[in-house]
Amino acid sequence: MTPTLEHTYACTFPTLATEQRPTIPAESRVTWVNEPLAQELGLDAAWLATNNGLAWLTGGSAETYALAYSGFQFGQLSPVLGDGRAHLVGELPLPGAELGASGNPTQPRVDLHLKGSGLTNFSRPGSDGKAPLSAVWREVVIGESLHALGVPTSRALAVIETGEYIRRRSPMPEPAGILVRVASSHLRVGTFQYAQLTEGEELRKNLVNYALTRHYPHLNAENPLDLLRAVSKQQAQLVAHWMSLGFVHGVLNTDNVSISGQAIDFGPCAFIDGFSRDAVYSSIDRQGRYKYRNQPGVTQWNLARFAETLLDLIDDDPNKAVHLATDVLAEFEETYQDACTRLFAAKLGIDLGESADGQTLDKVAAFIEKTLDLAGEKTLDFTGFFRALTDDAEVQNSEKLQSLLGQEPAETWLAELNRLRAETGASPEKSYQLMQGNNPVYIPRNLTLDAALRKVETGDAEPIQRLIEAVRNPYTRVVGNEDLEQAPDSSRFFTSFCGT
Repeated sequence: MTPTLEHTYACTFPTLATEQRPTIPAESRVTWVNEPLAQELGLDAAWLATNNGLAWLTGGSAETYALAYSGFQFGQLSPVLGDGRAHLVGELPLPGAELGASGNPTQPRVDLHLKGSGLTNFSRPGSDGKAPLSAVWREVVIGESLHALGVPTSRALAVIETGEYIRRRSPMPEPAGILVRVASSHLRVGTFQYAQLTEGEELRKNLVNYALTRHYPHLNAENPLDLLRAVSKQQAQLVAHWMSLGFVHGVLNTDNVSISGQAIDFGPCAFIDGFSRDAVYSSIDRQGRYKYRNQPGVTQWNLARFAETLLDLIDDDPNKAVHLATDVLAEFEETYQDACTRLFAAKLGIDLGESADGQTLDKVAAFIEKTLDLAGEKTLDFTGFFRALTDDAEVQNSEKLQSLLGQEPAETWLAELNRLRAETGASPEKSYQLMQGNNPVYIPRNLTLDAALRKVETGDAEPIQRLIEAVRNPYTRVVGNEDLEQAPDSSRFFTSFCGT
């Protein structure tokens, strides 16, 4: 039986979702299906790869929509953005969900969304609405990696090859593809900005209620402050995850900040190889606005722009509304710092538990800063450094760390680390357990991923499939995958591109 898709958002907010048909060339075929994700969603992976599955994934004869939103792009407001190369196919209720009636957003659901699926009313002049196949696969790999590392994220369900060729990075044409992705929703900070610019108070109240009902049903569905606080908390925890993994999103515009707290729209993103707090990879971020060290501050800035869209709904008195929203936004820093300290503590084998007092947290946070300073001074491989700490703990020596830091710095640093472990009551076994579960062996190394993407353009998908299998099991070392553990020597020259 064909799975049922619904449209609670598009039907509730027709001015925010314009009916648009995707462009699916006749030669299109599904060349990859995310079998684990399909199983989670209650879908038959084999059926999705058939012609009927392709028709369902791309909307068939049913309604599909392009979503409207605004966005502060590199600090400058673009009043009208929207899905210029994407289409919402529908909302898929999750299997076993019993929280609401069919067609009600209280029933847990995900969006099925296409990227690279052709022109819409929101397409920019000169756009073709297409996506290079390499950019599609990049989002597949990054999404699977983040998911396996415990980061809330959108994920790819399928890859469609269209048989077309388009031009992007060079005069030479490259194969095009369509990404079929799944997200909790595609409500963004930019969605609320668009509604503020174009719609009245009643619709915006309903939008707040919809967002709360769909993503935070345990909260008061009529309180915009509750929504601001929930989104702020989720975003603080999301960015803390990124920082603990050395992940640089690359384009933290407000249209790329999701209300659900998932990572979305990661195009020119990268994991840091040689550590620097100023790491920036995107070819279009020439001023380093979205560099590694700036991600928490930029996210808080984006949340302030979100708060501005809610002020008249928070209170009729503008001064009171600003005061209330400011108090909520002030909680971001504490939430972020607590989450970041706990994540890095686990990477260091420090057991903070749930009851660590403020003094202990401050002491650990200071040591984390010292550790990152050291990593930056020596341009250490971020992932490799923390994994070396894990491997040394397994064999109870400091050989790898001494080779990275030098004997005396390694001994001094380790002595302070061991004091903190002792103060928090972490046994050697507990420390190793924490590190083993928080320091990956495999991430998508930038040049390794880039080389695999160049192969997939020629029709050779083996390297990309191998990389996906590795990042899906990031903490388990596999014999034969040694080349995936280290960054190639020329990684410091890597620049990422927004292929779509």
